[in-house]
This record gives sequence, structure tokens and C-alpha cells, in this order.
Amino acid sequence: MASTVAASSSVPTAVGASACGDYGLPSDEDTAAWAALMRPCVGHLQQIKPAGMVARVSRLADKVTLTAVSVWLHCGLHYQLRPMANPECTPPVAGSMPPVNQPEKGCCFFPLRRDESGVACWEVRVFCASPTGQLPAVAGRWVIELVHLPNRGDPLRFCAASQADAREWHRQLRMRAAPLVLLWTRHVGVAGSGGDGCDGIGPALGRPAAARRLLVMDALTRGAGHLVATGALEGVTGVAEFVADVTQKEASNLAAAAGPVVGVALQSVCFAARVFAAAQGVFEAAAQASADVDDLHGVCRRLLVALKDVRDDADVGAAELLLLLSRLLADIEAAAGELHHLVRSRRQRAWLSCSASCRGVEVGSDLGDRLSQSRRSADGLLDELVVALQRQTAVDTGHILAAVGPEAQLAAATRAGWQGLPELPEDNSIFNDWDDPTLPAARLYDAVMQSGATASAVVGAHGMGGGGKTLTCLLVAHKVSLEGDGQLRFPDGVHWTQLSRNFGLGDVRAQLCLLATTLSGELVDAIDLELAIKRLKAVVKNKACLVILDDVWHEPRAAPFVRALADSKRSSLLLSSRHVDVISACGRGRNVLCVEVSERHGTDAERVLLTHAERGDVFAKDKTVERVRRAVELCGRLPLALAVFGSLVRGYAQKSPHEGGWAAALNQVGSHQGSLLTQPSGVDVEYGCLSDCLRASYTALREDDDDRPLRVQYFRALCVVRSKEPLPWPALAALWNVESRAAVAVIARDFHARSLVSLRGLGPGETLSLSLHDLVIDFLAAVFEIDSTGQAACHKLLVERYCQRNGIAAAGEKVSLGRTRVALRPLWLLPPDGYVERALPRLLVAAGDADELDLLLLDMRFIASRVEVAGGHCGLYRSDCRHAVGMAVLGDVASVVEVAVVTSGRPLGARLQQAAWEVAARFGSLLADGAAEADRPALNYLCESARAYLVSPFVELLGASRLLVPQERRVLPVSNSVRHMCAGFKESGGLFVVTALGLDRVPTILNVWDEESEAGVTAMEGHVGEVDYLAVVGGGASGTPQLVISGAGCALRLWDTEHWSCVAVLEGHTKPVCCATMVGACESDTPARLVSGSRDGTVRVWDTERWSAGSVTVLKGHTEMVTCLAVVSHGQCRSRVLLASGSRDKTVRVWDLNDGKCVAVLEGHADKVTSMVVVGGHRSGTPVHVVSGSVDRTLRVWGEAERWSCVAVMEGHTKSVDHVAVVRSGACKEPTWVVSASRGFAADCNALRVWDSKDWSCVAFLEGHSRSITGLSVVDDDTFASPRVVSASKDKTLRVWDVAAKSCVSVLEGHVNPVSGLAVASGRSFGTPALVISWAYTDKVRMWNLAGRSTRVASSPPARAIQSLREMGDGGHDGAAMQLMVVSDEFNVQVWDTDTWSQVAVMPWRPYSYRGIAVFDCNGCGVPTHVVVSLMRTLSVVSMDGTCVAEWCGHTSRITDVAMVSGADGRAAGRVLSASIDMTVRVWDMGSGACLDVIHFSDHVKQLAVLDAGKSGSPVRFAAVVGPDAGDGQHVLHVKCLGQASTRILGGAQRRNFESIVAVGGGASGCAPYLVSSFYDGTVQVWDWERASCLHVFKEPVSWRRCASWWPRPPVGSGRPSRVLGSGGAAAVNDAAAAGGSAAAFEDAAVLIDTMGSCALVDCRQLTLRWLPGPPDAASVCCLHGGRLAWGLRKGEVYGGQISL
Repeated sequence: MASTVAASSSVPTAVGASACGDYGLPSDEDTAAWAALMRPCVGHLQQIKPAGMVARVSRLADKVTLTAVSVWLHCGLHYQLRPMANPECTPPVAGSMPPVNQPEKGCCFFPLRRDESGVACWEVRVFCASPTGQLPAVAGRWVIELVHLPNRGDPLRFCAASQADAREWHRQLRMRAAPLVLLWTRHVGVAGSGGDGCDGIGPALGRPAAARRLLVMDALTRGAGHLVATGALEGVTGVAEFVADVTQKEASNLAAAAGPVVGVALQSVCFAARVFAAAQGVFEAAAQASADVDDLHGVCRRLLVALKDVRDDADVGAAELLLLLSRLLADIEAAAGELHHLVRSRRQRAWLSCSASCRGVEVGSDLGDRLSQSRRSADGLLDELVVALQRQTAVDTGHILAAVGPEAQLAAATRAGWQGLPELPEDNSIFNDWDDPTLPAARLYDAVMQSGATASAVVGAHGMGGGGKTLTCLLVAHKVSLEGDGQLRFPDGVHWTQLSRNFGLGDVRAQLCLLATTLSGELVDAIDLELAIKRLKAVVKNKACLVILDDVWHEPRAAPFVRALADSKRSSLLLSSRHVDVISACGRGRNVLCVEVSERHGTDAERVLLTHAERGDVFAKDKTVERVRRAVELCGRLPLALAVFGSLVRGYAQKSPHEGGWAAALNQVGSHQGSLLTQPSGVDVEYGCLSDCLRASYTALREDDDDRPLRVQYFRALCVVRSKEPLPWPALAALWNVESRAAVAVIARDFHARSLVSLRGLGPGETLSLSLHDLVIDFLAAVFEIDSTGQAACHKLLVERYCQRNGIAAAGEKVSLGRTRVALRPLWLLPPDGYVERALPRLLVAAGDADELDLLLLDMRFIASRVEVAGGHCGLYRSDCRHAVGMAVLGDVASVVEVAVVTSGRPLGARLQQAAWEVAARFGSLLADGAAEADRPALNYLCESARAYLVSPFVELLGASRLLVPQERRVLPVSNSVRHMCAGFKESGGLFVVTALGLDRVPTILNVWDEESEAGVTAMEGHVGEVDYLAVVGGGASGTPQLVISGAGCALRLWDTEHWSCVAVLEGHTKPVCCATMVGACESDTPARLVSGSRDGTVRVWDTERWSAGSVTVLKGHTEMVTCLAVVSHGQCRSRVLLASGSRDKTVRVWDLNDGKCVAVLEGHADKVTSMVVVGGHRSGTPVHVVSGSVDRTLRVWGEAERWSCVAVMEGHTKSVDHVAVVRSGACKEPTWVVSASRGFAADCNALRVWDSKDWSCVAFLEGHSRSITGLSVVDDDTFASPRVVSASKDKTLRVWDVAAKSCVSVLEGHVNPVSGLAVASGRSFGTPALVISWAYTDKVRMWNLAGRSTRVASSPPARAIQSLREMGDGGHDGAAMQLMVVSDEFNVQVWDTDTWSQVAVMPWRPYSYRGIAVFDCNGCGVPTHVVVSLMRTLSVVSMDGTCVAEWCGHTSRITDVAMVSGADGRAAGRVLSASIDMTVRVWDMGSGACLDVIHFSDHVKQLAVLDAGKSGSPVRFAAVVGPDAGDGQHVLHVKCLGQASTRILGGAQRRNFESIVAVGGGASGCAPYLVSSFYDGTVQVWDWERASCLHVFKEPVSWRRCASWWPRPPVGSGRPSRVLGSGGAAAVNDAAAAGGSAAAFEDAAVLIDTMGSCALVDCRQLTLRWLPGPPDAASVCCLHGGRLAWGLRKGEVYGGQISL
């Protein structure tokens, strides 16, 4: 009999210890075995295939076929044909699934669903075949048989090599039948490892591979093409164009029309086209399904982790949940198995495509439906789990509380409910009656507890100051937290956020992150406000919580919270504010419920007063009803005044128990009544009653015995506190000069008992803090109005005591700052405590130490500390700078630091080092160039402190290499994908910038940057769709508020610039809006109107007083889109208002807006009208003319006095006139000019043309830009004696032109990419200079102040980004100047002198690639004579004068890289290596030009690096990157030896392309011991290539761009300064920083550049990577003779430097 080992995949036993034995699972200690179970196992077997149909009816029925297959066990059994090889069969071992991108024939799949609840889905048997059994043909072989249950269909059989192998396969199959729940329960730490080396269970798919056509599809397509070509389908319209989209029914109809023969072919072609289209989508569907599978897999893992905490008892029931999870996991793994088969089997993909086409469904719809069902099952299981955990918690809590009693229950509920909430005052100091529905607290509670359709998006408490809004909200918060109804309504808790008048957007960002952290249980941080909103929105979406914002003064401070909670249907937001309109604006059009919390009336006011007067059972004997009512009248029924008065009564009663306190309090307050009219009180007249009470309480402090006079000093010292600013107890201890928290608490409790202060954190272990009400702060300010020195002393004392307590010594020797000597303390060492880090600048100014603050703001140590405290941005430092007066340089300092620290990738410490380097370099250049004498002391100190802050290594610039102070006033923290922009000044005088941006070419997001805020950028909620138009309208003389208008689709949205809320949505246009303008109100009753032009060819007029009424007039007449609008005349009383509109229909139309009629149609242009301006009129005393620009390259002038006929045609442009501006001098008799520009690529498109309005002649041709102009605007500013025009260009600059002088007065440089456009914000109405804001699509938004001192005119046109640098020789034997070859991204080649660091020549040739250049010396003198240049497929040898002396041909495709190998003497008889995508490297003799060798590779050769030049007699060796030309796919790094066939591969295949490789080290020997490779994903590898060993792998969060070797060898006799690498003669930055290193430590190093232009230094010996402060925005780098380095920047500049240690 056959020997048999039979077992089902599962046995019906309970999940437990026995189950492990049934499945043969590893022991708990065998971690490696458990981990292997989550990975595929692979081996080789022979498949037993039965005989065919013919054999079955013959005598060969027992014959079988043995086929060699590879087998993978992972989410089922996968097997695939393989060639016969030894060994034929192997046992299973751990491995990986076959690659997805290399599909093979013969892929098959046998599903192996895991067991569910002890029910087996399949069975495996292992037996030895016998001659008399079922398989006599393989008698004696061990057979593995698998069969599905319960139907037991055709079995799948394999032969193994031996019994041991068969048993091992049997064991693996049994273990992989075990439910995943069982595996994860035993060893959850290994879960999640997928089959492709990724974290998921599904196949790891990169970019979907292109589907391959089946042969039958090709045949059908060729047949269809023949039918169409021969005219067989003549009469059937559009078959060739629409065949791929024709449905089956449509094909039948066409067939009936065309005839039966043609119909059959047509239907076949249509079916083939549908199948092919479906096949194209298979990989996309598979990728989506794989992502869904992995997502579900991760969800199940988290469910299992949570289920481990659930008990299996009658109350909870975890067993049923585990059963559901087991079934869900089996479904997911089955789907994953099908996906693995689908992406590797061509046949399966073809079948799926045909099936989908026949059924008329999408590819993958069946699998998608199953995954959707699994997702619903997971969601249901999650809900069940939540319910189970709630039941378990309720049961456990009930048991505990029943044992500890009711008092402990109340205490536990208090601790749980009050977590994170401010404490309530003592119970006997609060009056409230929850049963009285008229009281504010009860009304607020009812409002927030509503849910569903009746719930309000925002609930608000509003009322005058001192009305008790904060206390009322606090009462509601605690009631919701403690009571069952509140906990059910808001199971995710109540969260309190304290705002104030001075609460900035930076504080908003921090509070959003704190709330997200609290709700998620994980640390949440965000670098800007917008990211914080998104993260909180994601956390709170499915939460049910109550968020309370107390004391909201400005709607923009609450708007981020409103936006974050907008998608959370179960959460509510409760606000308190003095202004009801603020709360209403926060609703943003949604349901808002406001409750007034202000004066108390009747018995309610009396009970509030008595609550405070009789707190602690203190009863005054002289209490009468009349006195109580008199007190209420004196307090004006204001809750805060009632509290202060009640506390005063209580104090008098405690002091004189026999006399009582009511009479004394009434006398004291009454004596101050009316004092508001005779002495300052600091509060408004409406709060006069509160002022009387506060003054009486303050007077009472002086009357008490003991240490009460000291209490007056303590209370006066609280003048340092600002509104709603909590002062922590360490600050109070310093302020009051006490040592302990207990001593602070005693003093604070006394003030609190008098209702003068608010306290938090009185409980044990809590942080005690004190705050003052706004009205109390105002009162304290009035106390010091006649004693300002006392107030300054309080601020000074607080800072001094902070220093004493933190060990900061008093200032020693004073520092000179010009003529002033300032005592400087190291205040940057003060540890942050939540108060001092933000209050310090204000405290110093108030203390009279403004000079010390000025010096701190110039100290790099202080600057760095402010950036660190702010979390990595300059908002806090800029806020500090506002306290300094007369320090104009601080704005430039902030701009320099801002640009350096906002660059992503590097850690903050490295960014601060870069900031210090740039500060020292830029302001040092300003000093060297002759800064203003008044600025020199500050600049000297700034540069010295920046140099002292630097830590080696860093770059020291050489020669004429100088970085200039940026001209930008600011670099805005706005995304670099801006498409449209507008800017203006708010009514408060603060600048705003609105940008339309998107991640792709379509802008869909509106962001606003507000100069008055600290954090800056917020999104404008409510915008929908693509942004087609963006502008600022209104304000100024228009008679309307200033608005921002955005066009999205057919609608216009209007935004209020103060609160950034959408005030109106204007609908009516049928196509997108292209232009808009505002027509001001005339002197009659006609209101201001908004006019918009659209692609639909209409002009619509909107009433600014009735936005909801729609457009009041629709002006029709144009036949194509309206491109531009201009107001011709604003009109006087009873006169008409004229508007001109230009269109693509080649006409200009003039409209009378009063009656909506077209006054004139101006015809004459031969092409589209693009731009238009109005000259004259509007009180200028000159006739009105309309000037229009057109694609026909002309401008036409139309005169109103000439009945709108064309009075002049201005010709001269060679391209479309896209920009027109009118420049008025201001005086009536002075000239007016029209300035025009084109956007084309012709040379004259780089210039502006100026036309005189007197005779319409061209009076100037303003040249300067080197590329086309992209924007043009007039600067309206009184600071300029003559008009200014600003132009933006693709040459990365803006130019400012004096039109009267016909010259360029300044060039604004700073953009690293072509400028896309500009906007001008006029500050004339606010007394501030005009600002220019420019943007580039892939660059930052920059702001320029034209009236500033840092404008300059460029001496030469700006160059393009430097892509490559090459050293040209070593200076020669005669010490000639070394030169540098520079290649820009337009492949212009320049020669630079490295002594002066200036350009000396431009080569008359261009290479095809920046890598394809090699420089060599034919004469052996060390001075280059020739250059080898790649020209597509050939190499051209060019002399230095540009003469081509030879061409080397041989490559059959594009050359990708060129490298030079010097000869034995280092110069002559060298060789040149050229790499190509023709898969070869050719070796050329430099002397003869002969091709010495052709080295073949398996794929395209993309980069070269010479490792050993053979100078010591060794063979020449080089490294080559081999891989697909497109960049995707497998890349291999080969090391090849010339003259030898063998090759060495370093590290195997990489899945990504090498960005750069470079040989490092070796010096004069010519043999580099190291090879450094960098990748776009931030990886850097250091190789010992001779041993084929990877020494280290660095991974940084950046994308690397370039890499260059660096060797710090000085030339002989150079006299190089110590501690400075190189021979430039520059001194070290500072001795302290330079003393820590030596050149020997960096003999083998590489310099890397990332895509943001930052530099890093890799030490191949020490295996370290350090960020290198140096030239910013670098694009390329190379090492020069003597250890010097050259950097090419993205702005086209070249800098030389050396690394200082």
C-alpha cells in the first residue's frame, strides 16, 4: 500500500494551544519562524498532468506528464513553468514573489482560503505513489495532492524529490491554512509584511506597465484597417475615428446599414477595440485594488490589537468578534492572491478584459465590489468593537464605583470630566440655577446639546465686558463634562481654548495642533496654519466633541477652528465675544445661535451679588434689602462689578464682624461715584460703575493691617500682564520676589478673593497661573498714568529677577553700538515657560531697555533662539522687530533668515547655520561696498555675531564672490505653484496678498497672506473650482469697500478683506469670467457698480448695494469672449457713465451703463483685442481717448471727440501687444505716456515702447530685459519725482523704469525662475510706500519696496541656471590663472577666471548635454587647448578659439556622458570615454582620435566616473550606471577595467536611477579609493569599490541633484593660512569656530547639492554627512586645483570658495 500522510487544512478545535499543534505552528519563542509565515516561501516541484482525451480512451489512460514548475506559497499557491534544470525539485524556503514587471507565460493559481471557525476549505495529502494505485506512472515518487472542499473537484498534484521534501511542503501548507487571527494573536509584531518586500499584503505596483496587445487583437485591427482602406466601409461615417467607442448596439446598427460581410468585420473590430481598451486598464485597476487590499489589511491589524483588550464574557463577547475578523481576513487574503496572479499572468489579464468587454462592465468591477463589501464588513466590525469596549468600560466602572461609594464616584467623575478645562471658582462664589431656562448658562447648555437637524454649527455667547461670558461658558463646559447626557452627546470630550485681543495666528496654529494632539492621542505638529487646519480636520471628522473658544476679538482668529470642524457633523463650537457680528461671521452662512450674556436683572442680580458677599458663610450684620438693591444699582447690574462689590462687602465684614460690611462698601464705592469725570480710570464710560468698584477695592488694599501695603505693590506689579495673558507661577514668583509656589498661591488667592484676578491650576500637581480681566488691566494702566516710572520699574524688575533665577549674570562690559554703549545680557538663554519667550521684547521696551533689545535683535544667538521657540519660522522674530524703532536693517535681516529657514529638508539646526552664514556673507558684502555710515555699527555687530555663531565646516567665499543683501522686503510663505495673484492694503494699513494655486496646472485653491498676522497663510473657505480670474476691486475713491474678486467657472465670488469671508456669489455668466472692474458711485443716486466680462461674450453689471439681486444689466453685442474692460468716464450728476470692452471678435465696444446701450462699435483691428487703457478725461482737462492693443501687433487710438473714430495707429511691435499701461505725470499740462509690451519670443519683445499722447509717436524704446516680458504695471507713489513703471520678465528679474527720463532706475533680482507676473499695492491712502509683489510658478512669492535703499541696476543681463562646471587645467607651469568652464541650462558655455571670479569669454559652440564635455591639454603645459563636446551621436574636438579640429563618430544613438583619462604623464596620450544609450562605452585616443575599444553593456549607459586613471601602472578602471533611458526600472552600477571582459556590479540592481556618481579621494595617485552615489529619494551610498563593499548608506529627507569630489590639497608653496582649506588667502571666519578640525580629516570627501540648492559634505573616511553652510540656491559644484570649490547657482551666478574648518 502507499504510504500516506493525510491531513485536512484544518481541524475543528478551539483556538488555543491545541490549535498550534494541529497546524504545526512554531513555538512562541521562535520569532524568525513566525516572521517567515508572513512572507512567501518558494521552491521547485514537478506538476503531474493527467493524460489527454485521446489517452483516456486508449490503453494509455495511466500515462501522465511531469512538468517542471516553480511554486510560491503566498495568499494561495502560484506556480509557473520553468526550464528543466538540476535540481528538478527542492524543498520550500523563504523568498519573494516573482517581479511584477517581468510577466512570463504559464502562470497558474490555486486558491488556498484560510480556515474559518474550524471549517476546512481545502485538503492536502502526501503519499508515495504505488504501481497499483492511482498514479502507477510515477510509482515510487512522493506526491503532494491538493483538493478543494467540499465538492472535491479535480486535484492538483506535484511530485517532490524525497519524502523529507514532501513533508516540508505538507508542513508549510498546513501552517498557511491557519487563520490569520491565530497567527497575529501569537505574534502580532510580524504582521503586515507583504509578498513584495513592502508593508502590504497585495502586490507592490509602481507605475502601471503598458498592456501588451494579444495577437488576435492585432489581427483584427489589421483586418479592420484593410476594410477601411479598401473602401468596404464607405458610407459608414466616422468608423475609423469612433471604432474604439462604439457600443455593441451601435455596432449592430452600423452593420445593418453596411451589409452582412462588413458588419461581421465591424463588430469584430469593435469588440477587439473594447478588449484592448479594457486590457489597458487592468494594471490601473489592479493597482487600485492592491491599495485597497493593503488598506483593509492594516485596518484588520488595528482591529486585532484592539480586540486583545476585549474580554470574552457574557457582558462583552469577544469570541464572536474574533470569528467575524477571521472571516474578513480570509476574504482579504483571497483577494490578494487573485491580485498577485492577475498582475503576473497575461492570460488572466486577457480573460478579464474579454469578460469585462462581453458583459459591458469596467475592468476589475467584480473584485472592486468584493473589496467594497469587505470594507463595509470592516466598518461594521469596528462599530461592534466600539460598542463592546463601551460595554466593558461601563461594566468595569460600575463595579469600581459601587465599591468606593458616592463621594469617590463624584471625585472620579470630576477628574475625568474636568481634564483639560480651566477650574471653576469655588462653588460658593458662583450663582447659577440650571432649572431656570431664562438664565444664560441654561440657554447656552440647551443650545450646545442639540443634535441632528436642530443643531447649530456655531453657538455664541456675546455681551459687554464684565458680563460673565467666560464664567457662563465654563459652567456649560463642566456640566457637559460631568453629566451623562453631556458625555453621550460629546463622548470625545470638551476642549477649551483661551483667546484674547492680542491672540495671533501663530497662537492659533499652536492651539490647533494641541487640540489635534489631544483628540488623536498622537503628537501632531504643523509648520504653518493651513497644515494645522488640515490635520485637525482629519482628526475631528468622525469625533463628537465640544470646542470652546473664549474671548474672540477677531473673526480670522476663530475661522481656522470653524473650518477644521466644518466636516464633523457631531461636534459643536461654542464662542464667546463682546461683538455679536464676530460670532455671526464665524458661521460663514451656516446656522448660528447667539445668547446674550450681559447685565443681570431683578433677583438674578441680587443673588449674584449675595453669592460673592456671603461666600464662605460670611454674613454681614448690617445687610438690608435696601442696601442690597442700592449696591445692585451702583454696580450697574454688571456681573463683574457685582463680584467686586460683593468681595468688598465680604472683606469689610471679616475685618469688622460687629459692624458689618454693607454700609462701609456702599460708602467706599459711593465716594468714587462720578470720579470717571475728574480722574482717569482706564475704562470706558459705559463701565463707570465697574471703575468705581475697582477703585474702592484698590483703596481697601491700603487700609488693611499687617503686610497689606506690600499687597498694593504686588497688585501694582501686575501692570506687566496683558489681556487674557496667563502669568505662570514662576513669573509671579519673580515679579513678587517670593521663592515657592505656595507663597505665590497665598498672594494670588487674596487677590482672587477680592475678584480682582482669575486663577487656574490651584490643585496639587497643576500649573498655577494668574490672569486679569481686560477691564482690570485698563484700570491698572490708569493707576500708573501719573507714575510712568513705577510701571517701567515693574517691567525691569521682572526681567532682572528672571535672569537671577536662571543663573544669567548681569551684563558685564558694555558693547559699543555706534556712539552708544549698551549693556547686553545673554537673554537668549532664558528657558521658555510659556510667558517670557513671547513677552520679553515688550518687557524690555517697557522697562526702558530698548537699546538692549536693539542689540539682541542684531545678535545671531538671539535670532536663532527666536526661530527655535517659534518652531522653525521667523514670525516671532518679525514680531520682535516691531518693538525696535529706527532699525531699518532688521527687515532685511529677517528676510535673509526667513529664506534660509523655510527651505525644507535640512534639520532646523542646519538651517540656522545657513542663515548665519548668509547673514555674515550678505551684510559683510554690504559693509565692503560702502554701507551708510549710520548703519555701519549695527552691521558690524550683526556680522560679528553671525560669524561667531557658525560651526565648522563652512564655506569661505573667495575673490570677487559676494552675496548681496536681498532686495525683497519679504519672501512670503506661499506655495510655489501660484497661478494668479492680487494684493492690496486693508483699512488698517496692513498688506495682504491673495494667491490662486494648485498642485497641477489648474489652480483650485485660494490662499491669503496677511502681513499683520504672525503665522501668515490661510485658505479662503468657500471657493470652488478652477480659478480663472483674481483681482482687487473697490476701495479708495470708488465709494465701496475694498473687495477681492475671484472667478471660478461661471460664478464670481467677492471676499471681504478684513475678515476674509465670502460676502457674495454672483451667478449669471454661462462661461468663465475673464476680466472685471469697479465703476465708482457718481454724485447722483447711482451706486457703485461692478462690471465683469466673460468668455460667453457678455458684459454684466452688478449693483454693489444689492448683490443678491443679480446682474442689473447684461450688455450683449460681442460675438466672442470679452478680454478687457476700461472705465471711460465715471460721469457727473445726471451724466452718462461710459465703459469700453475689448473682445476676441476684433472690436472694442463703448457702453452707456445708465441705459445699457452700446454707444459705439470700434472696428479696425485685424485680430483679437488683448488690452486696453483710457487716456485723458476724468478731471484731467484733456480729451478722452481709448487705446487698444491687439494680436495684430498694433495699438489703435479711438477719440470720443471724433465720435469714436480711430485717430492713430501705433505700429512697431512684431508680436501681439499683450500689455498696455498709461502713465500720467499728475499735472494737467504735463505729458501723458502709453507704455506697451509684447509677450513673444522675438528680440524686440524684451523691450518696452513708450508713446507720447500728444502725437501718438513712439518716443522711447526701453531695453534691458533679456527675455520676454510677462507683466507690466504702473507704480502710483508720491515718493517718486517722476512716474515709475515696473515690468516682469522671464529673465527672472523685474525692472523699474523712469518713464520721464526714459531709463531703467533699478533691477529687482531674487527670483530663481522666470517671473510669471506681478501686482502693485498702492499705499498712498495709508501713508506707506507702494509695494510690488511678484511670483513665478515654481518659485516663491516675493515682495519689493521700491522706495527702499537696496535697489540696484544690473551691469549685465542675468544668465540662466548653471548646470555644469569644469576645471580647465591646473594653472600651468608658469602659474597662469586657472579658468573654469561654465555650462548653463541653455547650454551656453562661458569661461570664468578663478582669481577674479568673473566671466572672461563665451565659447562659440554648444554641447548637447551638460555632462558631455571633457577638457584636455595637448601641449603638456597645464593650460587647456581643446575641448571634447558631445553633439548627439558624435564627439567634436574643438580648439579654444572655437575651431572644430576633428569629429569622432561611432555611436549609433545619443551620447550621455564623457570622461577623460589622463596619460602616464598626466596630460599627453590620454583617452576619452564616451557613454551612450546605444548600450556601449567607447574608448578614444585623444591624440589620434581613433576608437580603441567598444565596451558593450546590457542596457543604456547613463553616467561615467573614472576610478583609477592608471597613473601608477595599474589598469584604467571606471564606473558606469546602466539602466533604462527613461529613468524608471532596474539600474546597475558596473565597475569595468579597460582591456578586460569581466565586470563587477556594486550592490545589485537598484529600483531607482542614480542622480550622480563620483569618484572620491586618491589625490595625485589617480586612483580614487571611494565611490559616492546619490539618489533623488535622499539616499547616499559610500562604496569601497575595490572590495565591492557598501561602507555606509545615508538617508536624508531631501532630493539630491549633484555630487562632486573634493580634495583639500593646497598647491606647493601656497602659504595657505592655517585651518583654512585652499589657497585663496582668505582668513578664517573666526578662530573659535575654525579651531576644531584639520585638513587631514577631510582628504576624501564629496560635496552634494539637493534640489533646493543646499550643500552637504560627506566624509568617506569618517562616514559622516554634515550640512555645509554655503552659497544658496546652488545648482552645480566642482572642485578646483588647491582644494577650492566653485558653485553654479540657479540664478546664473558663479561663486568661488574654500571650506573652512
